[in-house]
Amino acid sequence: HQQLPRYLTQDEISRFFTAVRGLRDQALVTLMYHHGLRVGEVLLLGRGDDDVERVRILVRRLKGGAWSEQVLFSGTARLLRRYLARTTGEIASPLFPGRSGPLRRRQIQLRFVRCREWAGLAQHFTTHSLRHSIATHLLDAGASLELVQDHLGHRNIRSTAIYARITDRHREAFMRSIERSP
Repeated sequence: HQQLPRYLTQDEISRFFTAVRGLRDQALVTLMYHHGLRVGEVLLLGRGDDDVERVRILVRRLKGGAWSEQVLFSGTARLLRRYLARTTGEIASPLFPGRSGPLRRRQIQLRFVRCREWAGLAQHFTTHSLRHSIATHLLDAGASLELVQDHLGHRNIRSTAIYARITDRHREAFMRSIERSP
């Protein structure tokens, strides 16, 4: 049987974001969470891919997923505006630059681990857990499976359906807690 994705609860996500220091890292992990980006997809982002005036971002998906222009969450757009105002670079340069080119995959993973530890979260959470978390949180909020599929850039709805099994467990736990009340 397939193992269910490891995702952070709303409370754990809040604790995680409280531990994120620095404008660049805040913008980076917020984009990863809100748009379900894989680390490799963050590395593909250029300064010209975000259009904060139109509140959109171009997301290039890996694993054969569809590229798409996505609406930025308003909080993400505000963070990106502040970040872009304090940094310089050509339109074609990486959105999150390292010393030569974009930040490296390992640098992003280490930043995540540091924040995860500061937040006191379990070691089994990885950068990919942010992707699993937004999928689960969108479904919990009532988004359709098709919307989540599009948001994550999944080609096949079966890739997205695994998250419905998680939210069903949330519903079941909620129903059990109601049953126990007088």
